[in-house]
Amino acid sequence: MRDAAGFTLIEILVVLGILVVLASIAVPSMRSFMDSQIVKTPASDLYASLVLARSEAIKRNAAIDLVPSATDWAQGWQVRQQSGGTVLRVQDSYPRITISANTAGTVTYGANGRLSTSATTFRVMVPGNAEARMRCVSVDVTGRPSVRVDTDTDQTVCN
Repeated sequence: MRDAAGFTLIEILVVLGILVVLASIAVPSMRSFMDSQIVKTPASDLYASLVLARSEAIKRNAAIDLVPSATDWAQGWQVRQQSGGTVLRVQDSYPRITISANTAGTVTYGANGRLSTSATTFRVMVPGNAEARMRCVSVDVTGRPSVRVDTDTDQTVCN
């Protein structure tokens, strides 16, 4: 008599049952993890645009603007020279996220690399998911940008 190779139907069903239980536990936390990862790229790109605007202002000895493409920064933005309107960088829109600033409109760097406008904080978040940690991109009055992860689930203010 020969032994059959392979798995029995009961063994396969037990393994599938275990996989279903593990997947049902992991999926909700995986959604928040993925949403937290989605905000990293726009926050990094916004930071990079601010650094570019500051360095170009110093290099060109001219005012440089960071201008939103629409009323919502998530629709994209441009880095451009204030006089002449030379566009230095164009950023496309980001789906599924919201970027809001505590000041409206343009962020302007003067020729000395300092902000000509007031200090600004951008909140980069996934709307409707407070569990996903938002990123806060801040620019102080000296013009130096920084990025940090918010410490709580309140999406109205950066902590």
